[in-house]
Amino acid sequence: MEGLPTAAVLLAVNYRPEYRHGWGSKTYYRQLRIDPLAPESASELLQGLLGDAISVQPLKSVLIQRTEGNPLFLEESVRTLVETGMLAGEPGAYRLVRPAETLQMPATVQAILAARIDRLRPDLKRLLQAAAVVGKDVPVPLLEAIAEVANDDLRNALGELQTAEFLYEARLFPDLEYTFKHALTHEVAYGGVLHERRRALHAALVEAIERLYAGRLSEQAEILAHHAVRGGITPKAVTYLRRAGTKAVARSANREAIGFLETALALLAELPETPATLSEALDIRITLGTALIALHGAGAKEVEASYTHALDLVNRLGDASRRFPALWGLWFVAFSRGNYPAAQETAGRLLED
Repeated sequence: MEGLPTAAVLLAVNYRPEYRHGWGSKTYYRQLRIDPLAPESASELLQGLLGDAISVQPLKSVLIQRTEGNPLFLEESVRTLVETGMLAGEPGAYRLVRPAETLQMPATVQAILAARIDRLRPDLKRLLQAAAVVGKDVPVPLLEAIAEVANDDLRNALGELQTAEFLYEARLFPDLEYTFKHALTHEVAYGGVLHERRRALHAALVEAIERLYAGRLSEQAEILAHHAVRGGITPKAVTYLRRAGTKAVARSANREAIGFLETALALLAELPETPATLSEALDIRITLGTALIALHGAGAKEVEASYTHALDLVNRLGDASRRFPALWGLWFVAFSRGNYPAAQETAGRLLED
């Protein structure tokens, strides 16, 4: 049709109310609130889950009241009742074994999910938690590398977790991959992993990714940075955060780049100060300056601070060959602010170099 663009891309993102984003001022952004189900709709959902046996009719009103129409809460509540023997039968044709008034249900969907995970066999629970450390999406080769489970046993266990609707098969090629049914399921499973085990699994994942994807580590920089940070492998975390930040700058994802690079600088500050760590910090500062200029403008105080730190690092290293980008950044700050005497003075220093 005349006047319409030839192509359009629609991107939908869902998030919980506590999440804060910066899209509200964009002309292309529209927010749609997904409210809990109305009682009639919740009743229809429960009809499909429970069936129409006389014994389950009182249960429906109890569940709707306790879950306030949250569909995930409703589904998980029904699964809990089946797993604990309160309901008997088949999906869509259950019958209530005990009176609805005697039900004792956890107060939140997180509590229900945690209880369901706790009722798993120890080997299944341990595997699900290992999968949660891998991420919401779980490539099976990575899970194999850290799960300490024989290949056949692993596939059987994943099948059981899929039957229990914790995970489902998402991709076959190039590698078999599972994904958590819901982000909240992943969050609860991850939260149940003891700190020391979680840290060890993240560290093991770094080694596994380096081994399995040795020829294309640049593609995995963001994932490697994530696992190295959480695994407490600070030197590798700095390396991969810097690579991820450089990649983000190249694709103009400047806010993301700043997050990566500032995290790298914070971790570097925890390491002993050596020429190597100072040199790494200098390179990160120069890259960070580019992202800060793009996001905040060349006259921003954040830009000036980053290039001032960079020049200080040059002087501490005594490396005159790397002074130019730091001075150029400070010249650009002064020029952009209209501070031409300072810009001229810095330009003279640039010519000396």
